[in-house]
Amino acid sequence: MKTLGALLGAAALLLARGASAETVVRRALVIAHNGSDDPSLPSLRFADDDGVLWAETLQRLGVETTLLVAPDEATRASARPVLAGARPATPDEVKREVARLRAANLVDRELGRQTDVLLVYVGHGNTDEAGRAYFTLDGGRLDKASLYADVVDPLGADYVHVIVDACRASGVVGSRGGQTDAAVLAELRGMLAREQLATRPTVGAVFAESDDGETHEWSRIRAGVFSHVARSGLMGAADINGDGKVEYSELGAFVTASLQGVKGLPARLTLHAFAPTREPRRPLVGPSPKGPSLPLPSGLEHSRISVEDSDGRRLADVRRSEDQYVLLRLPERDVYWIRTPTQEARVTLAELSTGVLNLGDRELQERGPAEEALRKGLFAVPLDKEFYERYVTASGLAHVGVSQAFPASVGGGFPRFQMRRQDAASGWDLGWTGQQAPLGLSTLATGPTVTWRREARPSLYYGARATYGMTPIATDEIRTHRGALLGLLGAQAPSELRVPLFLEAGAGWGFLGVTRGATRMGDPTVFSTYTATGLMGTLAGVRLRVAATLTYDRVTLDDRNHWDRAFGFEVALRR
Repeated sequence: MKTLGALLGAAALLLARGASAETVVRRALVIAHNGSDDPSLPSLRFADDDGVLWAETLQRLGVETTLLVAPDEATRASARPVLAGARPATPDEVKREVARLRAANLVDRELGRQTDVLLVYVGHGNTDEAGRAYFTLDGGRLDKASLYADVVDPLGADYVHVIVDACRASGVVGSRGGQTDAAVLAELRGMLAREQLATRPTVGAVFAESDDGETHEWSRIRAGVFSHVARSGLMGAADINGDGKVEYSELGAFVTASLQGVKGLPARLTLHAFAPTREPRRPLVGPSPKGPSLPLPSGLEHSRISVEDSDGRRLADVRRSEDQYVLLRLPERDVYWIRTPTQEARVTLAELSTGVLNLGDRELQERGPAEEALRKGLFAVPLDKEFYERYVTASGLAHVGVSQAFPASVGGGFPRFQMRRQDAASGWDLGWTGQQAPLGLSTLATGPTVTWRREARPSLYYGARATYGMTPIATDEIRTHRGALLGLLGAQAPSELRVPLFLEAGAGWGFLGVTRGATRMGDPTVFSTYTATGLMGTLAGVRLRVAATLTYDRVTLDDRNHWDRAFGFEVALRR
């Protein structure tokens, strides 16, 4: 019996190893520190916020994540769940967490599972008196030797991916400032340079710097620019072939495209991406578990999309090409704000799954030259297939094969998603109309209109309309006065057609009056009908509705009934 039990146990272990051979367990250590040990370098403002967002993003992507951070008062007040178990980024805590990760990785290796660890650092980078580069910790330093010998190598993972957002400082767009020493910058760059990684074929690295060796924070997004762009890419904006994974070439191309349009800053941001040489196509993340997602299908009207939470923290940005399908996997929030450059929508977590957004007007509040440069330039260039091909050719990173990307006609295997503009179908219009005068008079009748509309379902709406018109120029001393109060039904073109057409019809009560000198007559019980078709749009920031109209009125004059037809036009301001 003991022999049989041993055989069964061995067989079970072999089966477990075989079943998990293709399984990759991903873990992450996020180290974030605002402080500086150099009096000439002010503390950062958003490294702790970046650490929180990195931890939340990686957890959403299915990565078991540990956060080391000492949050400032504002970040602590956010009460994010990931802060509950966070510890300060001290050298002892780093060493303790590396040991814990190593133990977990060894257990997985024994079970036949592959392990990947993402090591994310956000904070100050500097050099000491001897010119040795280091990253600042809470009460210590992480230099080149200790980064690899004490952190990367002891992790015991099959692959390690190092992501660094360092050499940053505070400000609206905060840069460290001061004199730049080429030798100092070379030393900082050398901590993660290709030569250092060449002896470690299972280690890859991604980091960004500017021409003067600095990276930047932006107060509008309350984060480092590179960290924000990189997170957006890992959430799915960089997934050019739509396989649910993000590889080095995809992330590198996305970050490069997103930063390419930024002009007007003191220095230009540049990405450095080195994939593990043993497996150049090793994904950093993916596939991801189910969770809050924002699918953006090909043909969607809006190419630039940003997502914020109710506290104003920017979660993700993407600039799409017209034929590109993107699935953004978002950290969980009760409420999201989905924004385009001119529109926005408040969406609850439950509403996010319905696939329909009601977009209303938004106001842009960014100010200042650096703010303007980032607002206009960041994410100005879409990551499309052509840009990706050029980037891979220039960088030498492994190609993912974009021929297998989402078919433009179906948007991959994800559900269709529609954005509809709330003000296109709902709200008030104040207009002015001109049409043929009643009773066949050879003159023009003109007057004001007021219309209210409310959306009933996608592309359909109902409403009410009040009009008044008179003939300002008398014909044979005859003037007419016409008014109507109508109920409306209408339809607008679906947003995926990207054509702002509408068609509506109405019917209701009206009156018609005729004056000639002292003689007055009329019909206060007119049955009035109305049909209109036209376009909605914005001109010089003013929202307009322009339509061609046709009215049919059943009029009784001198005890005679007849139908009175009039063609016309209308221009209305939309509120």
